[in-house]
Amino acid sequence: VVITAAGRDSLLDIGLVLLLIVLFHNLFGYTLGYWYARFFRLPERDARTVAIEVGMQNGGLASGIANSIGKIATMGLAPAIFGPLMNVTGSILASYWHKKEP
Repeated sequence: VVITAAGRDSLLDIGLVLLLIVLFHNLFGYTLGYWYARFFRLPERDARTVAIEVGMQNGGLASGIANSIGKIATMGLAPAIFGPLMNVTGSILASYWHKKEP
């Protein structure tokens, strides 16, 4: 909340573009993780696990680093968007795969 409040004006200016970039980054992580695991012939269940792990990686770390920097308000915007977004996309992907057996 503090990170987003500090960068409020910047978020209003670049919010949509930033959201799309963060969404692309997140989905690319899922895709890369899945196909990288399949390339190395991991079983489907393991490939799904790798995809979730790669797609949801480092959201908390990015928020912590941005919070410690703190002086530049825009530094925290990407992780502030990425954190909630990765939880939503990760939940959607996990629900989809839960219904579709490997």
